[in-house]
Amino acid sequence: MFRIAKNLVRTLEQSVQDTLAGGDNQQLDAFFQSIPPQLLLSQAEAFKEDHVRFNGMVSGLRVVAVEEHQLQLQSFFDYIVGIEDQPIPILGNAHGYYYPDYPQLVQIFNGRAGDGVKLNVWSAKGGTYREEYLRISPKDENRLEEVSLTHMSDERGFEPLGFKVQWSPLVAATYTYHVLNINLEHGPAATAGLIPDEDYIIGCQDGLLATGGETLLQDVVRSRAHHDLVLYVYNRAHDCTRPLTVYIGPDGRLGCNVGYGFLHRIPAVKEVQDSQEYVPEPLSEDAFVPTQVAAPPTMTASAPAPAPAPAPAPASAPTATAPGETAPPLALPQRSSHRKKHIASPSATGALGNYFDEGKDTSSRLKAADQQPPPTKSTTNNV
Repeated sequence: MFRIAKNLVRTLEQSVQDTLAGGDNQQLDAFFQSIPPQLLLSQAEAFKEDHVRFNGMVSGLRVVAVEEHQLQLQSFFDYIVGIEDQPIPILGNAHGYYYPDYPQLVQIFNGRAGDGVKLNVWSAKGGTYREEYLRISPKDENRLEEVSLTHMSDERGFEPLGFKVQWSPLVAATYTYHVLNINLEHGPAATAGLIPDEDYIIGCQDGLLATGGETLLQDVVRSRAHHDLVLYVYNRAHDCTRPLTVYIGPDGRLGCNVGYGFLHRIPAVKEVQDSQEYVPEPLSEDAFVPTQVAAPPTMTASAPAPAPAPAPAPASAPTATAPGETAPPLALPQRSSHRKKHIASPSATGALGNYFDEGKDTSSRLKAADQQPPPTKSTTNNV
């Protein structure tokens, strides 16, 4: 019965994916449709006679390592799909494989040395697109003049950019396993600290999960019985990636249920709220003063708090003012409460919060507060 339900969910998931992709294999998967079409024009032309391979082979320069001074890019999740709103130049071979024209890329960066360059970046976090600007530092002025005159040399006339890339299919970013729940109380997943619903297994040691597949994680875990297995886990609540060393017991089980497929891809990042003091922006006093009453005097942060007012009179008998007197300014009870400090709960500031903050990615993020995470009902496996 469970096998029938599992196959039914898989069929429905594939139907949803085909519908969102337009029902045509030449159309991009909905997860990639945020990319401007002109940036994939060269690859679309290359695969125009092979529609089946289009979604599986459309590629970009995947960021695999980032230095500290280049934190606007994120390793593993970011793909460079264009430069200066132009597609990545590619070359093909006799076997139908396409790869970047690296000499031409070097010439592009040589021509921008001493200036900035715009990178068109697609992120696997929610399938979002953005643009990043990098400063290209020239290596040497005399050397730069020589390179700019020839335009045929592969010699780099610029300093290292601070990141490394690898030509990789975009679909590789969807090879993730969403941790749904822990089914063994003292199993390897619970002992290692996997968090249900928040954690996504995005890789493991030796690149054993690089090819993806619904049952690949289960097969890898079984093959590592009686051994340690290093998993790379992304947490969506804290927007960070951490390594976890899991000891797999003799039964070859991880002790959790995982989801894989279209409905379990990593969602877009929501801004993580820190536990620091909340200070609202100053508000205009005129916004809370009726037109019939004179505006209150300007209040500064150093002004002492007013003395507590006497008990208010009944609503049926408002206080009258003598002729020539000015009506007192209205109190702002609703806004004064926002001046208080918001202190996080002990659980939020405990060891777990500090653990995530230590490895938190400090790079720039896209704010997608309105986008909800994908549903968790999809293909599940008991690992």
